Amino acid sequence: MAFFVHGQHRHYYYDSGSGSPVLLLHGLGNSGRAWIPQVSALLALGHRVIVPDLLGHGASSDAPDGITPHLQALEMLALQEHLGLDSIQLIGLSLGGMVALEMACHTPEAVEKLIVAGTFASMSSSHRQRLLSEWATTLELHNGCLKHFKSSWPALVGADFSASPRGQRLYQAWHAQAALLKAHNQIRWCKGMKQYDLSAKLQQIQAPTLVLATERDAISPWSEAEDIYTNIECARLVTIAGEGHVFNVPHAHAFNEATSAFLQEPANHA
Repeated sequence: MAFFVHGQHRHYYYDSGSGSPVLLLHGLGNSGRAWIPQVSALLALGHRVIVPDLLGHGASSDAPDGITPHLQALEMLALQEHLGLDSIQLIGLSLGGMVALEMACHTPEAVEKLIVAGTFASMSSSHRQRLLSEWATTLELHNGCLKHFKSSWPALVGADFSASPRGQRLYQAWHAQAALLKAHNQIRWCKGMKQYDLSAKLQQIQAPTLVLATERDAISPWSEAEDIYTNIECARLVTIAGEGHVFNVPHAHAFNEATSAFLQEPANHA
């Protein structure tokens, strides 16, 4: 099935393969298609790959008023239960990483292994609160989703990749994706992300965890990855050379090498 209905929400998800399940969660303003470079690699390793669109994104239904990473995590845990999966291997980037961390904190036994990339322990600082407000202000403008995408593009994938032929092709595809977004969904997410703060709860995570970062991420700095790493008992930190926030795309080879090696290790919970 391509859709999971939970309460008033309908989630689109892609589900392929038949091995150990891996759930991939995308970032704000994107969709499950952001994981294209990883899906084929994971299938080649023999995994079952499940890629949902978060609420307010892609082919899923609107994000409700009051949406937060925690509430989205509960929706994803419901999807996991719907699919009959007692535990999964979980990968999340940026907003998807926040949702993944919320899942691993809320129901530790449901997550066998956890990988988070370019994400945050908290959005409570004055700097991040102000940044989310600025994003919401841009999104309120005419064609705000496109304006926000265009202004953030170099930071998302890095200046070198954005100027390359491959980057230009991806820009066209993601530009069209941004044009289909509804501004009210993105604004609701900006408001909901302001409530996100797991800085005192990360110790609850029991799953072996891989924290990924690039050397230069203008949105989620390396120090944020270090903070997450130091607060999860069974965690390790891997830094990928280069820049970019959605770095699973411009640095797909390095990203896939790191995640594949981690997923193939025996899982031992704390």
